[in-house]
Formats: sequence, structure tokens, C-alpha cells
Amino acid sequence: MRIPGAWDVRMFFDGLPCLSTLSDDILVDHIFAYLMIEDILSLRQVSKLYYNLTHQGIIWKRFLQRIGPNAPPLPPSSKYSPRSLTSFEAERLVTRAITLDMNWTSSNPAASVIESFSAHRQILSMVVLPGGKYLVASVSNPARTHYALVVFVLDHRTGGVVPLAETPVKQKAYNLRAKYMTIEGVPSIAIAYVRRKISHSYKGQTNFDPSMYNPVWNNPRHRIDSPVPLQYVCTCLNVSLDALDALADPRHPPGSVEFFQFASSQPPPFRLLSVLRSSTELGLVDLAEIDGIPNMAVAKEPDTIVFKELTGRGYISTLICARQHPYSDDEHAICSFRLLPGQKQVLVIRSINQLPLDEDPIPPGAPPLAPRGPFTLAMFSLPDPGDSRSVECYPDSLTYCLVNDVEDVQINDPSVFPTRDCAGSSSILPPPINIFYRKGRGRDLCLLTIPPTSPKHLRQPSIPHYDLANCSSKGPRTFHTNGHGRAVVLPGSYRALICSAAPKDRTESPPLQALFSYSSAMTSAESDRREMLMSICRRVHEPRSKTTAKIQLSSALRGFLGEGVMAIAWDESIGRIFFAKPNDTAIHVIDIAKAPHETPSGQRWPLPLMDDRMLEL
Repeated sequence: MRIPGAWDVRMFFDGLPCLSTLSDDILVDHIFAYLMIEDILSLRQVSKLYYNLTHQGIIWKRFLQRIGPNAPPLPPSSKYSPRSLTSFEAERLVTRAITLDMNWTSSNPAASVIESFSAHRQILSMVVLPGGKYLVASVSNPARTHYALVVFVLDHRTGGVVPLAETPVKQKAYNLRAKYMTIEGVPSIAIAYVRRKISHSYKGQTNFDPSMYNPVWNNPRHRIDSPVPLQYVCTCLNVSLDALDALADPRHPPGSVEFFQFASSQPPPFRLLSVLRSSTELGLVDLAEIDGIPNMAVAKEPDTIVFKELTGRGYISTLICARQHPYSDDEHAICSFRLLPGQKQVLVIRSINQLPLDEDPIPPGAPPLAPRGPFTLAMFSLPDPGDSRSVECYPDSLTYCLVNDVEDVQINDPSVFPTRDCAGSSSILPPPINIFYRKGRGRDLCLLTIPPTSPKHLRQPSIPHYDLANCSSKGPRTFHTNGHGRAVVLPGSYRALICSAAPKDRTESPPLQALFSYSSAMTSAESDRREMLMSICRRVHEPRSKTTAKIQLSSALRGFLGEGVMAIAWDESIGRIFFAKPNDTAIHVIDIAKAPHETPSGQRWPLPLMDDRMLEL
């Protein structure tokens, strides 16, 4: 008995020859290889045969290979390896990459989807890992008496955004940083954070809550002193990706008895890697693999960066940034830094706080004059493992920026996007380093860009290199808020999200007035990268000429953002914005891209046509 629609039935019939008479492997491996993505989607609507064939994984994996590093990066786990990647996931990655680029670079970008998911905790801050599969959040109970870290899985088949693992934290975790890293041979998520606690000598003598204290308000020149001495703790944990993949198995529905029984039978997902304690304030944290060894780095007031290996050796190294002439007598404050392990350096941005001159007149009753001075960009060599000498180090290269009152310095992570395509080619330039900051009391948004050096000039072409001599300014510029808004930047290598907040609202949950799409200038490297993305499209989308455009939001979404935003995260690789409101236990997701969906049972949505010869997809 022949199966209806089988190839032998299609082959032997009376009539004119047609494409359908060819075997499935010839159609998929040869004919479809010449088609663009619009052709595949159009062919899908012709018949049940082509509907099934156009869902074959090989078709979408070919598209993934052709768009190269434009594809969203995936976790380095076995579940997301090229061999294990399903046709549905491959199609979703390709669709997101194309629709995100078209929408983000259009003259009127729009938020296409907004969804809300219960987090069961209040979100205080969060970071989303590149590729949009996991999110890490610092959370608390509504009374702010218990704090924790939670890892959420995204795109869960039955729950969307689902909390998978939680670990308690003694005080509020802030300066949160999360990154995919290999820890002792195990692909993992490394999570680093800082917390504050009251000094032992003052315990029981004050009702001061260190978890509610914010000393900087994004400006190192306008600090708020703590009423009591504080102790600072920088901690790094890791979670195995295999453990998270097991907990995210849809056979154990989130919140069900089966899920909790399975979770309790597994080893604890969190593992403590490192702890650094200090009576001097600890600031921003970064993570990177240096010579194959995972490292944590944390800024320590006023001009020190401490490195800690996240292995059994646990070597601690110290980099003391020397003050530069002619500002040797002025205070230097680290605004931000970024590890560049490929070139064995660290980029450090410092604000130079010049005290007012004695002859500067102060009107009666006026507040004291604010410090003034430039800020510096410097490249320092990484210290040797275990080198904790208290010796000041001078930078390998340095540049000054004559800007007063700089605040909220943000640096993108250039390691998020791969520099190789699926075939292993390193012909694609790595992304630039973008440094955003505000000046002029927060009214002017500025950008400094450090482009990568062309790989052909290097002995090791696969390792990107950044030189301060190539640093070029794209600002200052006044942001599109008619001079009344304050730009809050979520940086990116190619796509930065800019939020407009009220200029005088410095609370922890300011209302957001608007969202803006910032797309990097079309350099030759960006043009090559985008040409690779558009190579699978028949209709090539022309990007807008301006770098910035306002994102079109619905009235309901504008009302949501106007109620205040406690935490916000942006993943430029998949085009999703995650935010949480104050006194709310939900995570809200705004989608700039489009992607196919699947039902709780694992079927594609919309449901496929019934066909006796349904191929294994």
C-alpha cells in the first residue's frame, strides 16, 4: 500500500513533468539551495508537500551559515550545538536576525509584541545573556527583607519566561554581571555581583539599611556619603548550562509537582567560585577568560582594579592606575572599565576631579562649586597572575577628553558577537568599542568609538585589537528630547537602546518618556556585515540615513513605561527589551523583531497541515 503523497506516487503518474516529481533530497539539497528566504516562505504556502519540505532543518541551517556572525549567538552547551539545533530554532534565529535589522534601521521602528510573565519576586536589576536564552536578575520580596539571585530561561515552550534556579543573597546584589564562560571544563554562566554590609563595629547601633544605599547616582563627581562605615563583598557564582538545560526540559512543566520533584533530585545548580572582601568601596565588575583562565575583575576606590582567578589557584592580582601629569595632584575616579584579554590590556575610563580654585567667587547662600576637569581613556597592561604589589602602573596609551560633569559612562562588550562565521572564516571585522556618556548635567549624550584594527595587520588575525589612537568622537550631541530629557543608554556593539527619562528624576525607578533606536554609522566593516545578512533576501532593505529614530509604542505601553521602570535590560542580538516596574512581580518583554512560535506541545504555530507523509522535522 502506497502512502498518499509519497515520492513513488508522485513519480509515476500520467501528465506533464513538474517540480513535484523530483525526490525530496533533490528538492531540499539542490533546488532549494538556490532560493532566497522569501521564496522559501512563498513555496511553503503552495501545498502540503512544500509546507513540510520547507521546514527541513538543513534549509535554515544553510541560511544561518550564509548570514554568518549576524546570527544571534547561542549558549555554548550541547543543546544549542549545530548538530543538535532543531529546524524550528534555526528558523527562529534567521527570522529574528532579518526582521530585527529591518525594523531597527527603518525610519519608524516599532515595538511589535509585548508580553508579561510572572517573576514571583520584585526585580531590582537584571542582565540578559546574548542570544536571549537566559536572564539573571537580582530580586527581593515585596518587603525588601530577603534578597536573592534568580536565573530565568527565555522562550520556554510552556511558560515563556520561567524562573529556573534561585540562590539567597544576604544583602541586595548590585553591579550585576553575567557571562558565558567555561569553568573547569564545564560550559557555564558566571555571575558576579557586589553587596554592601554594615561594618562589624556598627552592627546593632543603627537602623541604616545598606541595601537601600546608592552612593553615586551615575556621577562620580557628585557622591553621597554613607552615614556609617560599610564593608563590601564581591562574589562570583557559576551555574552549569547542562543543569539549566535539564531544568528547562518541557517534560517537567514549570510549577508542577514533576518539576519540583525533578529539581530536588538534581545537585544544587549554583556553585561559589570566588569572594573578595574590602573595607574600601568596590564598584563595577567585569568577567573574561585571560589565557584560557576565567577571571573576575572589580574596581576598587579610588584608582585600583583587583583581579581574581576563578579556578582552584585563585590568584589575586592588583592594578593601581597611576595619576597622569599635569593632573597628578587631582583626584581620579574610575567611571568604567572593560577587559580586553585578546590584547592583554584593560580599557579604563577615569574622571579627573579638579577642586575649584580659591579665587573662584561663591555668591552668598549658593552651593559650593562642583569639581571640574577632563576624563581620560587609558589602556593598561594586565598584571601578571598573583602580582599584588602596591606599585602604580602607567598606561600603555592615553587620551584626554575635555568634558566637565561626565556621568553614566557605558561601554559595550565587543566579545558578544563572534568574529568568525559558521565556516570558520575570520574575514569579518570584530565590532567596535562604543563608549556612551552624558555631560552638561545630563542633557547632552556623547559617543566615543574605538574601531578594531583590521585582522590582516595582525600576526593573529582572529584576535581583535583596539588602539586609542583610532578613537574618534561622534558627539557631543543633544538627544531628541527637546532639551528636557535625560538619555539613559543600554549600550551595544551595533544597536544601542536609548531611553528618555525626566532630567531631574534620580530615583531608582524613573518614568521613561520614550525609547529610541540607535544604529551605528555605516562603516565599510558594517556594510560588509550587513551585505552578508541581506544575501539571503530577494528584497534588500535600505537602512535609514540617520543614526537615531524614535521607536513607535502603543498608548498602553507608553503608560506602562510612564509608571516607572525599576530594571531594564536589552539584548541587541535578538531585539528584545526586558523591564520591570516598581512594586511589581512581573517581567515585561518588548519585541522589536519577529519570530515563529510553538505551542506547549511543541508544534509550530500556526499548526501545520495534516499530512500522512509528515517528515521528521
